[in-house]
Amino acid sequence: MTAFALATGLRKSNVTGLCWSQVDLSRRVALIHPDQSKTRRAIAVPLNVDALRVLSLQLGRHPVRVFSYKGGPVAQVTTATWYKALKRCGIEDFRWHDLQHTWASWHVQNGTPLNVLQDLGGECADGKAICSFLGCSFSSVCW
Repeated sequence: MTAFALATGLRKSNVTGLCWSQVDLSRRVALIHPDQSKTRRAIAVPLNVDALRVLSLQLGRHPVRVFSYKGGPVAQVTTATWYKALKRCGIEDFRWHDLQHTWASWHVQNGTPLNVLQDLGGECADGKAICSFLGCSFSSVCW
């Protein structure tokens, strides 16, 4: 799930709640419905090679949900499980939300324009949210 979040920039609830009916492997896109998005608008999420690899490993594990554990859908990532995984990896002071920041930073470093990035992330049109997300000043951004 972590690799999928890094590849897509999706929020934790969107990753854990993702259903196969929302995934179109042939078009390489996942659809987050408006009632599942923070901004209450649909998000078409492009699936890159890394996201498709994660999805291919999940095929056949659960008939409805993309991510499952011991045959049942993953409802949430528990704090204890998250911190155990971080400890095993030698990572300190890291939240699930930081995966979204990493995804956004990688996009900016690779030249994705901020207006495209805010569409990919399902952010509001004013640009302030994405700047806050990246830690930059709204007035310093050139669109």
